[in-house]
Amino acid sequence: MRDAEAAERPGAVEAIAMEKENRQLRARVKELELEREILRRAAKYFAAETSW
Repeated sequence: MRDAEAAERPGAVEAIAMEKENRQLRARVKELELEREILRRAAKYFAAETSW
C-alpha cells in the first residue's frame, strides 16, 4: 500500500527507484568489503608462509 500511496506524489516513482538502487548498492558494498577482508587475510597468510 505504501508504494501505491507514494506513487500518487510527484517524483515518488523516482524516489522509490532511488531507494531500491541504494539498497542494492549497499548490499554490493557489503559484499565487496567481505571479499576485501577475505583477500586481506589470504595475503597475510601467504606472506607468512613464504620465506624468501
